[in-house]
Order: sequence, then structure tokens, then C-alpha cells
Amino acid sequence: MKAFLLAAILLVPVSAFAQSEAEVAYCKYVAEQAASQRDLLRTPSGLMGPIQPSTGTPPQLVFGVSDSLSDVMKSGLVMKAAKTNCNLYKATTEAQQHLIYALPRMEKDILRHRLDLIQAASDKLDAIIADNMKLVEAQNVTRPALYALEGAKVRLDTSRTAALTGIASPYVPPLSDVPIKVLITVKLAAESANLQATDKLEKQSSWDIKLSGGAHRQISAMTPGVSSFGAYGEFNLSYNLGRRAITRHIDQSEAAYVNWKQTQFDDVANQAAVLKHQIIDTLEIERTELVILHSHDKDLEANLRSLEGLDTSNAIAFRNQLIADQMILRVEIADVEFRISRLQEFLDANF
Repeated sequence: MKAFLLAAILLVPVSAFAQSEAEVAYCKYVAEQAASQRDLLRTPSGLMGPIQPSTGTPPQLVFGVSDSLSDVMKSGLVMKAAKTNCNLYKATTEAQQHLIYALPRMEKDILRHRLDLIQAASDKLDAIIADNMKLVEAQNVTRPALYALEGAKVRLDTSRTAALTGIASPYVPPLSDVPIKVLITVKLAAESANLQATDKLEKQSSWDIKLSGGAHRQISAMTPGVSSFGAYGEFNLSYNLGRRAITRHIDQSEAAYVNWKQTQFDDVANQAAVLKHQIIDTLEIERTELVILHSHDKDLEANLRSLEGLDTSNAIAFRNQLIADQMILRVEIADVEFRISRLQEFLDANF
């Protein structure tokens, strides 16, 4: 048990640090990729080379700079898309963690409560066994009459071992108390923001304004009285005639993407719906089982009442058997009741 506790203490900060480190690393990756694209887009391009004008003038050497208004605007959109990508990764990762560890986390709480039930039942059995030992010493009851109580102790200890093993494994990292429905909403909002940012970046390619400027020098023989150097400037406006159709298709792709995500098996929204149905089905099974356990408890209680006032050796031995069975049964009843309560609380809070 000490080894399990030590492992848990050591693993908690490591897991939390690893998750945070992964988010930082991914966000740095997309930020650096976007920064390289931003610098490429917003930096003017240098031009140099010979040209042959179509006006019949001699060939010239041109050198200057060229810039694109569309590229400048894209440089800002690229960084925004990277930021929304990072936010989406964080929101998706947190939602995935809560969905993956929701049931194991509840199971650990349920097992801790079961340990308390087992300890309380074990203490009661110790007291009953002590009272029966007095009867054995007074030779009013034989030692075999205690076997049922001692056997119940063995069953409780076995159940305790299983509960301790269940608590120690599997490992559950520390999670926030934010409801899953809130995490899914945050993830969907982050997804929508990222989709809008990337689509806006794509739409920006349908028009452009380019500006160029620099100097030119005549390469061949110069005309007398005419300078071989001169300045030049260019202005160019381009507009894709299919812009409206392009925009319509991009908007339609957003709707298609949303529909895909709603039906994608491994998406957190769909996985949340699966978890909800799983908990609902489990609650139905547990409630049916609880009715059966309560029925057995009533039968045991009726048998115990029928032995009231009987102090024979056989009656005491039979009573001990009934008490042992009832205590084991009530541990299971209390365990199922707590499980139902915990699952219902989780369902109400998270969905």
C-alpha cells in the first residue's frame, strides 16, 4: 500500500507537468510556423533583372521592391489562425482528458467509500465476535458457531484488497471540476473560431493590390542627351471573378465541417454523448440490482426476527450466519446506493 501511495504522489506532478509541457510545445510549434509565414508575407520582395520593353526602347536593367496588400493582410490572419489553433488544441485536450478519466475517477471515489463501509462492517463483526467468544468461554456456544462471522471477516478483507487495488490502478491525473458540458461548449467555440480564422485566410486570396517601385538603367548604347537612369512605379489591382462562388463554397464547407464533427466517432462531442448513454445504461442496471438486494435484505431481516428470544446453541449459530450474510449484503447495498448517487450527480452536473 505504501508503494502504491508513493507512486501516486510521484506521478501526479509528473503527469500534470507533462500535459502542460505538451500544450506549450504544440502552441510554440504552431506559433513559430505562423511567424515564419507572417515574416514571409509582410516583407517586400526585391526585384532585379534585365527586361526588354515592348515599346521598342533598348533593353534595361531593373532593380526595386514589390509588395502585396493581400499578403500584408494575410500576415495578420496567419497569426490569428495560429492562436485559435492553439486554443482549440488546449480545449480539445482538456475535454478529452475529462471524458477518458470520468469513469475511472468516479470509480476511485466509489471504492474509497466502499473501504469506509468495509471498515465499519468489520468493526461491527469484531464486536459481535467478541460477544460470542464470551459465550464460548462460558460453554454456552460451541466454537464452530463463530465460523460464519469469521468467514464474513475473511470476505470483507478480500473485498478490501480488491478495492485498494482498484484505487491504485488505473492512474487518474488531477482534473479540474469544470463540467463536461462547459468543456464541450468551450471546445466547440474554439473550433468555430479556428475555422473562421482559417476560412478568412483562404478568402483573402481572391483579390490583391500590388505595388512595385525602383529604378531602371539602359543596358545598350545610350541616346545622346538622355539619362541612362530613371525611376519607375507600378500599381496593379487583381480580382478573381469567381470570388462569390469561392466564398459560397468556403461557407458551405464550414457547415459540412460542423456536421462531420458532430458525427465523428472520436470527436469529443460525440464521445460525450457516448459517455452520457453509458452512464444512463449503468444507472438502469444498478437500480434493478438494488431492488434485488433490498429484497434479499428483507428476507434476512425476517429470518432474524423469527429467532428473537431463542438462545439455544443452534439458534445462535443460525443467527450468526444470518448476521454475517446481512452485513456483507448491506455493504453491497450501501455501495450500490452510493454508486447510483455518484453517477446521478455526475450526470446532472455534466450533461
